[in-house]
Amino acid sequence: MSLVHTVNGPVDTSALGPTLIHEHVLFQFDDSRRARSIDFAVDLLQDAYDHGVRTVVDLTPVRRIDWFMEIASRVDIAMVACTGYYLERLTPKPLAVLDEDQMVNRMVRELTEGIDTTGVRAGIIKVAANLPELTEWEQQVFRAGARAQKLTGACIATHACAGSRAQADLLLEAGADLEKTFFSHVEAEFGWEGRSLQEEAKYLESIARDGGSLLFNNFGFEFDTPWSDLTYLLHYLCDAGYQDKVLISIDCNWTWNAAGDIEFEAEAQHPETARRTFAYVMTDVVPALLSAGFTQEDVDAFLIANPRKFFERD
Repeated sequence: MSLVHTVNGPVDTSALGPTLIHEHVLFQFDDSRRARSIDFAVDLLQDAYDHGVRTVVDLTPVRRIDWFMEIASRVDIAMVACTGYYLERLTPKPLAVLDEDQMVNRMVRELTEGIDTTGVRAGIIKVAANLPELTEWEQQVFRAGARAQKLTGACIATHACAGSRAQADLLLEAGADLEKTFFSHVEAEFGWEGRSLQEEAKYLESIARDGGSLLFNNFGFEFDTPWSDLTYLLHYLCDAGYQDKVLISIDCNWTWNAAGDIEFEAEAQHPETARRTFAYVMTDVVPALLSAGFTQEDVDAFLIANPRKFFERD
């Protein structure tokens, strides 16, 4: 038996089912809107469950875990929380100023003992960089994540709109296990540094060859990655024998805007993106992939078998 720690406690990895491995249940924590925020998150998650999603992995490393606990108590879907760091400018100063050893200690504590004083254990490590060349602070975070992985066996998720190869090289140098690491948002064309579609495919293949997995989530974000380019990359990786290195998710996130309304990522400029809820992967993405020539075996690998491997212990 191999267990993964969820907000409601440990569950066997065999029970994870279709898994969205890069999501944000809540991205904003405004006490004056707590009840409405939690109610909305509950509705989104239960809708995803009703459409076949069974597990959501939240990659918001600075969060109110008590809010997550309330949500988890009201939904059927399993939720996995993370530890780690997002971008420096969005990290509270008391956490941002920690040295590398302190960062490692925080991650290990949240993975093995619990977040804050709740006993809710994180199940995954999040690290992030914003540009192809990592800053000194980002390098420290990645080294700390690699060390925490070595101490706990937890998997690592990176934010990698750009520079996924540089991230992989840094993690390898720090002793991380790329077989337990995935790089998120790699299909975003604004991060390709001038590479052609064919060059980008080979760039990503090099990461898969070294053991890393690749998370695709720009479904419905035609302005970031046209559908034809996204499916080309997915077909290329599968045809090259790396079906087991492909993950898909939505990266659903929303906030309260200045008018006091709920707004999904990019919705102000692209209203159609409000459809990209947790359920969207089942209602829209899976049918589109099947129509684009992917098999049900491919889809099951992307959503079930490949995510499960990240939480299994040898």
